[in-house]
Amino acid sequence: MKKLLVFIFALTTTILVSAQEQRSADFESDKAAVIAVVENFLTAAGNYDLDAIPAIFSKNANIGGAFLRSGEWSTFTMTLEGFLERLRSENNPQKYTEPVSKYTVHISEGMLAFVKADAILSIDGIPRNNNYDFFTLIKEDGGWKILNGSYVSVPIDG
Repeated sequence: MKKLLVFIFALTTTILVSAQEQRSADFESDKAAVIAVVENFLTAAGNYDLDAIPAIFSKNANIGGAFLRSGEWSTFTMTLEGFLERLRSENNPQKYTEPVSKYTVHISEGMLAFVKADAILSIDGIPRNNNYDFFTLIKEDGGWKILNGSYVSVPIDG
């Protein structure tokens, strides 16, 4: 009887450890996939690759933000389509880069992800703004899509 209890305990422990390792592996895989989606968006937006952006987003996604200019805060919210229309209307858009220095990722049940991406927006290699990007991603048909993209942008003094 004692051997049976020890066996059951060992088996249960092995199963629990294996399940935890699988959850950890799933999280790391999802985390990498979520970061890749965010990176794809930041690259496409910075390059004004407007044809690439819709595939990165969920169908009813939205974009919003707050930015500081001349000491005054402005905010906006719009649908993804409205965002793309605004970008298309720019006569001479300045391409930019927005490399992320730090990601914070939370994933719930492998279906919803919340991402904070701290970045510096640069134009022609010159740092212009500290951007704090926040994304909500949802898993649709086995792949991650951006449901909401929001940011706060503060000019770099100098």
